[in-house]
Amino acid sequence: MIQQIAILGCGLIGSSWASFFASKGFRSKLYDIDTATCQRGTEQARENLHRLVELKSLPEEQLSDAISNLIPVHSLEELLGDCDYVQESVLEDYEIKAKLYRDMETFLPTDAIIASSSSGLLVSQMQQVLEYPQRSLIAHPFNPPHLIPLVELVPGKQTTVETLETVREFFLQLGKQPVLLKKEVPGHIANRLAAALWREALALLDDDVASLEDIDTALCTGPGLRWALMGQHLIYELGGGSGGYEKFIETIGCSFSSYWEDMQTWTQIPESAKKKAISGTTPLMEKRTREEWIAWRDEKLIKIQQVIEE
Repeated sequence: MIQQIAILGCGLIGSSWASFFASKGFRSKLYDIDTATCQRGTEQARENLHRLVELKSLPEEQLSDAISNLIPVHSLEELLGDCDYVQESVLEDYEIKAKLYRDMETFLPTDAIIASSSSGLLVSQMQQVLEYPQRSLIAHPFNPPHLIPLVELVPGKQTTVETLETVREFFLQLGKQPVLLKKEVPGHIANRLAAALWREALALLDDDVASLEDIDTALCTGPGLRWALMGQHLIYELGGGSGGYEKFIETIGCSFSSYWEDMQTWTQIPESAKKKAISGTTPLMEKRTREEWIAWRDEKLIKIQQVIEE
């Protein structure tokens, strides 16, 4: 049974994970090799909890207990000695993770689960340095983890079914939406879909088809509204009318060939697209401060999820 949580890495993702687990009543220790990062991450986690109360996503009477669940510590030994579950969110680098994983097993109970937040690395490669690789897997969230329900669970070659099922049930009980990958691929599911979309959004910008703001507007006021409710396959099943997905593929789907033929296939972002993307966000950031944009995003995310849950 998972009771004691260890948050390893206290950056943007780690601090958000800490907020999530603490808000669900779990005692959560936080550690980062950089003391200042650990302190900032703990403060950010506390701010997240206060914000959840403001947004009526966390009852005010639970705030004090949730904050008390956040426990910054100063060593791996203090972090791991009594934990049941590690949520690792350090840099996306195999060498850094290899050293860290070796060090972790010095202090970690043999039955504790190691879950990495990695957005694209292969857990089978990360498992190679572990004495007990069967208890490790990827549990990749979507940012911010304390608000967005998706968790991608990716087993490695040595991950046991028991480990995978334990983590899946754990997240289901906490209100998350875990999805299971049948095999490893770089970027998992969601980031691969996002990468394909991002490349085309950059290409449209780079080819001067539309402004950055209009490209984003087309996305969030069109397909984005449907994506909050349905995935692409169900969308096109309904788009085929009474004929369903087969009708859609045979009729409307045929026209997509001309789109795909015209789309860019580059695997490195061109310098011209990079410059246009960076400069294109300037007008948006002039409308609100970064903190105001984040507060706006969080409020809307919670409202959208409340509507979906109804």
